Formats: sequence, C-alpha cells, structure tokens
Amino acid sequence: MKTLLCVGDSHSRLIGTKPTGSRFRYGRVSAIEVSGFDTANVVSIKGATAAGFYPKKDRQSSFSRVARAIRRLDPDVICFGFGQVDAELSCYFVALRDNIPLEDAIKSRLNSFPRYMESCGKAAGHRQIVVKGLNTATLQDSKAMRKMLHRRIRAPLELPRGQFSQKIENLGITLERHWKINADISAGLRQAAEAQGFPYFDLRKVTSLEGKPGLSKPEYCLGGGDVHLRQSAGIEHQLSQGLARAATNSVTCTAT
Repeated sequence: MKTLLCVGDSHSRLIGTKPTGSRFRYGRVSAIEVSGFDTANVVSIKGATAAGFYPKKDRQSSFSRVARAIRRLDPDVICFGFGQVDAELSCYFVALRDNIPLEDAIKSRLNSFPRYMESCGKAAGHRQIVVKGLNTATLQDSKAMRKMLHRRIRAPLELPRGQFSQKIENLGITLERHWKINADISAGLRQAAEAQGFPYFDLRKVTSLEGKPGLSKPEYCLGGGDVHLRQSAGIEHQLSQGLARAATNSVTCTAT
C-alpha cells in the first residue's frame, strides 16, 4: 500500500473533501484520491508561510503541526505546498512592518526558500518529497486588492485606515505588481526545490492568463477579493495528475 500526505496552507483546499463527522473541511486530515496511491490525505494550515516553516519550540507552529501529522499517518510520500501566503500577503506585511522597500521584502521571502527546503527534508525524514508550487493570482481588480490588504494586514499592524492607504501607495503596490510578485515567488520556489533535487509541479500552464504572467484566467477566479483558485472537478483532476507524475520522480531523504 502506497500512501501520500499533502501539507500546505489554505490553498491546499483545491483537493480533498470534508472528513465524515467533522465541522471543519480542511482544518483536520481529509481523505483524497490521487492516482497511484492507495491512501492519500491533505492537511491545510491557514496562513502558514514557507518563510515560517522551520523547527520551533511552539507546538502550534506549522512545522510542529506537520511533524505531528507525519508521525500519525506515516506516509510514503509527502507533498509540501507552502509559499502562496508569502506572495499574497507576507511580502506586503514585512515591508509595512519593517518600513523597508517592497523589493527588499520580496528578496527576504526568496532568501528564505532554501531554509524551507531544508526544513521539508527534516520533517520528511526518510520519506519521499514532492514540492507543489504557487497557484496563479486571482485578484483582477485594484479595489478588491486594496480591500484585501486592509482586511488582512491593517489590523495586525494597528495602523489607521488613512495612514495604511498612504503606506500602500508609497510602497508602489499595484495590481500589476501583485501579479509579478506571484510569478517571481513561484520561480524562486521552483529554483529552491530543484536545487535540492526535489520534484516540483504546479498548475500554472493550465490556469495562467496568456500575456499576464502570475494572473489566473477569469474562469478560475472566485471574485470578491478571494485569493484562492476556484475549486472544480477539472482543477482537482489536474492537481491530482500533476502530483502523481511528480511523485513518480520523488526522492528519498535522510533526516538530518
């Protein structure tokens, strides 16, 4: 029996169903079907970043929660799917919190990816690894993006609305730059994974809008400021097939 565990942020919700009797669709382990595996599960950790995935003493950290899931399920292959939050929110949060240029915040995220890959190896131990890349961005309207930033970032930074809006403008945050950040972070994640010899896959060839790297086709966008790809049977099939292909080339790691 070959088993698979997918771990990642809330964007892992593209695959998997609500566990029987659970009030939470993705907060707990969810059974999924992936070609080539007898048993497959997905664990989604809302808001978790690739930059923050490393061993900590905090039992509620993303690394600790993933480590517990691995011990519980003992999978043969693990698919790591963090990184989306780094592109969608974390770059902006770091730039605003630390009062640094947005480009420097982006570099800090990119520079964290080698450590992320090393941490994946530590968490996986002797098991095989696959890395899932970022989904294309879904925000197509500048107003929706500003609302998203106000809703998700302004409160934690405790900034007045007017001051926050001015800081966004000063940083040069635009919809076009948002799409570019998505593409750049995705490329950096691929580079970091391949440097470690980890098989990498994403859905960008399927979902990307031609001529606008980093942006999803309209049919894959939910609208209303939602940053997640629209879940559908087609997307779930593409993700399952891509994961299965990558898993056939996955590498076995040794715990360090």
